[in-house]
Amino acid sequence: MAAALIARCVRGLEWILAEEIAGRGGASSLRLAERQVTFTAARPGPGLLALRTADDLFLEAGLVTGVDHTRAALPVLAARLGGLDLAGPLAALRDIRDFPDKLTFDVVASLAGQRNYNRYAVEDTAGAALGPLLGAGARYVSRSAGTADWPAGGTDLTVRVFLRGTGGQVALRAGPRPLHRRDWKVRTGPGSLHPPVAAALARIARHPAGGRVADPFCGDGTIAVEVALADPGAQVLAADLDGDRLGSARANAARAGAPVRFIQADAGAPLVRAGRLDQVITNPPWNRAVGAAGRVADGLGPFWRRLPAAFGPRGRIAVIADAELGTAGPLRGQGYDITLVQGIRLAGRLSEILVATPPGAAPIPLDPALTRWRQRAIEAGLVSGDGF
Repeated sequence: MAAALIARCVRGLEWILAEEIAGRGGASSLRLAERQVTFTAARPGPGLLALRTADDLFLEAGLVTGVDHTRAALPVLAARLGGLDLAGPLAALRDIRDFPDKLTFDVVASLAGQRNYNRYAVEDTAGAALGPLLGAGARYVSRSAGTADWPAGGTDLTVRVFLRGTGGQVALRAGPRPLHRRDWKVRTGPGSLHPPVAAALARIARHPAGGRVADPFCGDGTIAVEVALADPGAQVLAADLDGDRLGSARANAARAGAPVRFIQADAGAPLVRAGRLDQVITNPPWNRAVGAAGRVADGLGPFWRRLPAAFGPRGRIAVIADAELGTAGPLRGQGYDITLVQGIRLAGRLSEILVATPPGAAPIPLDPALTRWRQRAIEAGLVSGDGF
């Protein structure tokens, strides 16, 4: 049966997520809004849980009205929630994944605007009202009670309640956990990149014919793994000067089954023989959570100067950097052609995704489908030519 879904994402990546959803087939009525893409799936299935640029995915379960800012709104909310018909959303959820008949569930509330009650009051109100609708024996696990009663493996289902103004939306999480949590990412350190952002970089920079891809600042290997999983035809090389982080990257890639070759190397020195690379996709150190070291300890200048020699006749660089670093300026000063600057909001800070062609290399156009969705995001006022 058809289902209405909400995919959530990092601010600024809405158009990339929309392109990924549309490219999977079976999705219609895509609509972009801040930090989310809503769509209808004709036949929802487990493949939806493989969306890589989404932070999370929910099935729409209903709307509530008349919930104002006063505490008197809580009984109203309970009555509205108790009147929802969850049979359809639960049936669609069973098409996506299995869960027990007698399930445990929790509620996560998001409240916009000043209210005379907090999220925990909304969650407990919703938990009491929704339990009878989720099947005989459904057990609500409250976050306000702490972690003492929390199931070791987490709950079977998470219900999201979004309240804005006097209305609200109820949704069921499609997966057993948020999509941004990768099962393979078991070893991490400071500054580790959010996996959906790494997946977005891989999607933007993908080479039409696979090609040779390198991440010279691989850290825990997030970008390298996402590239290898998204493009099995790519030859992925990842390097880092920090041996401990390189060990984490190897462990993560092994758990993911990602064919990545790792080497310990200084990014300020030549990484490969001249003319060997098609793409560099990387997250250089911002000197915030992680400081630069080796030949780039005083700045990335040596890296940018040496990098063009590594490319063949065609090449592309995709980089994420803190917006305050102004990375586009130095790149232009060294002859790089900047083809895309996209602002995103990452961990509370304004960051930038940059796509550039190195000096002497012929540019590779952005994928036409991505270009179309970016234009739709610009027309919707979600992003601008170089930011939001």
